[in-house]
Amino acid sequence: MKRIVSLAFGLLISISALRADEYPTHVLKSDRLTVKVYLPDAQKGFYRGTRFDWAGVFTVEFGKHKLFGPWKDKHDPANNDDIVGPCEEFGSGFSGPLNYNEAKVGERFLKIGVGELEKPKEEKYRFFNNYKIAEAGAWKVDKADGKISFEQSIQTDFGYGYKYSKMILLDGAEVRILHVLENTGTKAIATDCYNHNFFNVDGDAVGKNYRLDFPFEPKDISTEKNSNPAAKWAGKSLTFTDALDKGQIYFELGGFNAKPGSRDAAVTMKHLPSGVSVRATGDKPPSRFNVWGIKTTLCPEPFVQLAIEPGKKAVWSWKYEFSK
Repeated sequence: MKRIVSLAFGLLISISALRADEYPTHVLKSDRLTVKVYLPDAQKGFYRGTRFDWAGVFTVEFGKHKLFGPWKDKHDPANNDDIVGPCEEFGSGFSGPLNYNEAKVGERFLKIGVGELEKPKEEKYRFFNNYKIAEAGAWKVDKADGKISFEQSIQTDFGYGYKYSKMILLDGAEVRILHVLENTGTKAIATDCYNHNFFNVDGDAVGKNYRLDFPFEPKDISTEKNSNPAAKWAGKSLTFTDALDKGQIYFELGGFNAKPGSRDAAVTMKHLPSGVSVRATGDKPPSRFNVWGIKTTLCPEPFVQLAIEPGKKAVWSWKYEFSK
């Protein structure tokens, strides 16, 4: 009987692994990096949740090291946070998705990078909820050597519309993410966008082996002080005195320069045993800056604020520099 159970269990693992391998992907390579990009697909995509932008989800191999790998034991493509990499979200819980506040129960609101979602009966928007997708936005994907681009255009019957373009460029030990969001509707677009940055290196648990360095001296302005005491601030760095085995950390940061021209939309993740370092830099000033983490991932989250009148567009980018 035990043998039969073991065989059945092994078969389930094989089937699960096979299905994981079937997610549509495209691989970018340079002399320093291998970037595995998961392609947006409403039926077969690696991520089909309603929280994050479906385009440009990727993992990285840098030499013998793997970064931005899975941080959850199981994967459900439809779940809100079953995702990897430097993934982005528009209209988080701070600003809310477009038309959410105006929509009545059963009507639609718009999540940029996803599509039109149906509003259920609830008191407020919940980013962690898996909303019903009324109409997923279609994607155009263009692949070339060293780069891949995505384009999504949506026009709603409640006044919002956009053309969203996103490109990932690979050059040596650098990855760049370029964005253009054009307002094609009749209503102004006011939203935020942040990068979640699910950092991890070689599956190593978060703790003493990790450090985050900022270009400014962060101040914890969180209204609730509930972070794990293993996390310690020292000048411009977040360090750990012990493993983050239990609970989580969450900080809302102050102390950065939010004025035009600011270079404070930046953070460097260092993995001390391997010597791997990743510097992420944005070209717009941060509007918010949070840090979240658990045992399996460390996530600095810089926000940018977007205000786009009809017929206008916003352009912004992120650059990731890998070194050792």
